[in-house]
Amino acid sequence: MRKIDYLPGHKEISLTQDTDMFCVNSDTEALASFIDIKHKDEVIDFGTNQGALMLYASLFSPKKITGLDINAKALELAKINMDNNNITNYELINDNIVTFNHDPYDVIICNPPYFFTKEDNMSNNSFKNLAKHETILTLETLVKSIERNLKYNGRLYFLFLTSRLEEVVTVLHKNHLTIKEMKFVYDKSKENSNVFMVKCVKNAKLGLNCVKPLVFDRVKK
Repeated sequence: MRKIDYLPGHKEISLTQDTDMFCVNSDTEALASFIDIKHKDEVIDFGTNQGALMLYASLFSPKKITGLDINAKALELAKINMDNNNITNYELINDNIVTFNHDPYDVIICNPPYFFTKEDNMSNNSFKNLAKHETILTLETLVKSIERNLKYNGRLYFLFLTSRLEEVVTVLHKNHLTIKEMKFVYDKSKENSNVFMVKCVKNAKLGLNCVKPLVFDRVKK
């Protein structure tokens, strides 16, 4: 069922969502607060869903914003959200991230599925399973596609599960994506960080800043 909300933090921006699909949560808000986009940038959101991160990216007035998703139904929502908010410099691509190959972008934004879950323990909702669990899209295949579609010195803004931090760092480094900034996200009611965010630059020199964490009253995915 579709519902009309507003983009968290921006009541002037409408957001149409579908309750049968993955909706905006604190991960979306966290990553949106972390991105930094320039006017000249061509930006792509890997796994755009209903286009929420595209809407956040539009606030920076980049040259172009692209949303990529394997789910055509999600892209229908993304189109509604772009058009309802008078965004014209956008493109939506219905394709598989694993095999996607395009002229490289200046910026890639990605809030990917990050749970290892046995098929028997997944829900019957295939849309939410794709958004939350590593099924057809693994960390390794995702990062390879990011590297392939990112310009030299291009920037990646990425969110993932803190318990898999070591794995993420290894895979990013192997694919020439140097972590330049890292930020941990906390649920205020819990002692440990649940997710973390990184800004990577392709083929950059080593040198990492770990900035102040972001704390939410509740963090879930």
